[in-house]
Amino acid sequence: MENINFIKSTLKFSILGLFIPGFTAVALLGIQMLLSAFGIECTVSWKIIWTITTILGISLPFIFANYITNITDEKLKKVKSKFTIFNLVEYVCIQSSLGCYFSSSNTLCYVSDGQNGLELVFTAWLAIPILILLSFVFKETISYTEE
Repeated sequence: MENINFIKSTLKFSILGLFIPGFTAVALLGIQMLLSAFGIECTVSWKIIWTITTILGISLPFIFANYITNITDEKLKKVKSKFTIFNLVEYVCIQSSLGCYFSSSNTLCYVSDGQNGLELVFTAWLAIPILILLSFVFKETISYTEE
């Protein structure tokens, strides 16, 4: 089986991750606005987003690790693109779920002190080392299964 370089792929994504946190924060804000359009109050929307992204952020690495341990040669060609998608989704999930520790739903919804949502940019940057750590885990996972 061809050796998959998860670390190299994550480092490339991390360079991009330094520049896209504002875009992903706007996407999270868009999800909040969509939930509000369905009649869900703003602070409740953020709590829903944080809950869902926390659950996804915790479960996705286990799902992906299980996927790569059961990989076949036919699926090997698709691993790089699936890993890129994993990195992006996990990046947004970590960004969002860490946001609740640095801000509150009341602040994000009703306070306009000039830093409204800026915390989401910083939590996205915090996601980068976590993604790199996960890529080491995936590297070891696939090395262990090849033995």
